[in-house]
Amino acid sequence: MYVDGKRVKFVGIGQNQFGKSISAMTNSEKISLTDSLKLLIKESGLKEKKVVASIPESSVFSRILKFPVMSSPELSTAIKWELDQSVPFPPSEVETSWVVLEKPDRFEGNEKISVYVVAVPSSISDTYVQILELAGLETVRLENEIPALSRAFAEGLSDTSPAVIIDWGASGSSIVIAGNTKLFGNFYVPVGGSTMTKLIADSFSLPLDQAESYKRTYGLLKDQLDGKMLIVLKPIIDNVIGEVRKLVIAYKDEHGGNVVGKLILTGGGAYLLGLVTYLSEALGLEVVMGDPFASLAIEAKYKNLGPVFATAYGLSI
Repeated sequence: MYVDGKRVKFVGIGQNQFGKSISAMTNSEKISLTDSLKLLIKESGLKEKKVVASIPESSVFSRILKFPVMSSPELSTAIKWELDQSVPFPPSEVETSWVVLEKPDRFEGNEKISVYVVAVPSSISDTYVQILELAGLETVRLENEIPALSRAFAEGLSDTSPAVIIDWGASGSSIVIAGNTKLFGNFYVPVGGSTMTKLIADSFSLPLDQAESYKRTYGLLKDQLDGKMLIVLKPIIDNVIGEVRKLVIAYKDEHGGNVVGKLILTGGGAYLLGLVTYLSEALGLEVVMGDPFASLAIEAKYKNLGPVFATAYGLSI
């Protein structure tokens, strides 16, 4: 995706034909994926070679951590200690980035510093950079998906009444509470659209392609298939809802009773029929389809694909 001001100059999408993360691919699969990326770039006619790319949340450690008020060197040591306990890789094999989100103006004894910390195995980030280089691209920045996702919708958000953003993808769902300039909480649930499709296939004894068709046709609609699809998919969706509730409660407790204003639903799973209504009723929140293309000039054929490109848009700006 390439954006110039308020105009989308180029948008394209290619399929990961192997259905797994880059870090889990064999060398031959990585080469094939690189060839697909080269073809996509060639067909687009895009001349720009500098790229900002993301690593999926499933491949990183991404958390908002709280620490007592301390100096920057002390904070760096505390973060390193926390990561040593939480990340299952030797420190020498992990790249770390962190930023202070909130720091008290006055210190009275029990205040906390809020820090957003991201850690990724060097082998994973190196693989992404190598694939982009082989495709003829220059990596300007490599980040995880949460900052890009938050950036995509920041313009319409408030720090005093933030929103929950759910990026419902194929392999997992990223959840974040974000305002205009701040992150307040995040969590990754390793179940998504592919898990739903497999569950439908197993429940109705269907091949995967037909199960995918059932999912797209009937969704969570109670008046379709006697509501059987809702019964099958309810445990997965309720799992995500449970994590959203935890984040919302934690935010309210930590910010003096401030409430979350709404829920923005994005990702390919956002199109699941009945999902917006189900989430709204379960959480008591206004739920809207996230559309980063709403205020942009873009070709008509892509206008309804905003939820799919939310992370890409966040990267592009």
